Amino acid sequence: MVEPFLDALHPARCRLCGGYAGNDLACSEHPLPPEPAPPRCGRCAAGLAPVLPDGAKCVSCRRRSPPFHRAVVLADYRDESVRAWVLALRHGGRVDLAEPLGALLGERLDLEQDGQVDELLVPVPLHRWRRIERGYDQAERLARAAARAAHRSVAPVLSRLRSTAPQGSAGTASRAANVRGAFAARRGARERVLERDVWLVDDVVTSCATVSECARVLRRLGARRVGVLAVARAGADDGRVLRSPV
Repeated sequence: MVEPFLDALHPARCRLCGGYAGNDLACSEHPLPPEPAPPRCGRCAAGLAPVLPDGAKCVSCRRRSPPFHRAVVLADYRDESVRAWVLALRHGGRVDLAEPLGALLGERLDLEQDGQVDELLVPVPLHRWRRIERGYDQAERLARAAARAAHRSVAPVLSRLRSTAPQGSAGTASRAANVRGAFAARRGARERVLERDVWLVDDVVTSCATVSECARVLRRLGARRVGVLAVARAGADDGRVLRSPV
């Protein structure tokens, strides 16, 4: 009886646009689906042909297994409302969106934990110049929010050695070559990740080249298992990825 009265006094507002929200997070124009539509690759979360079973491996993962054990994402980047959230966080200066999106990542991590409670969250780092330009590192903000929601530890143990072209850029001949050798461990990283289950955190996964390179560094440091946790999964050939205006 009290809830309708409270809703009338203080209606929930969409965290993205400020419109009325029925679930304290998003309005009807900017919904965040609880999970991406199946079928999905059981390894990298890429969309599969409808005739394939959910959880089957995609062609890329069958050809060459990625260095991470599984990618877990909240939504599909091709969804217009999902793109609005991601682009506002990444390019629109909406650093405040990292908290609700990170909390959703933390809730999803709890569902995937398999009894593990000592997992370490590691954000995929921005290059320092891009971080200065943007004013913040959205992956690190997401990782810290997810860690708070899921009661995990977060450790920014990776650094980006050079600025790389966006993975969705037209004309990028090889995304794997684009990020090869672009990441390194920070001082003290081995002690933090040795024999730990680690989850790489990012806003969008495209071709998996970036998270794969980060996973290789973490595995060389002695991480027991590396997973990927992201807000959205985009197609490797989606030219709109991260380049559309807000």
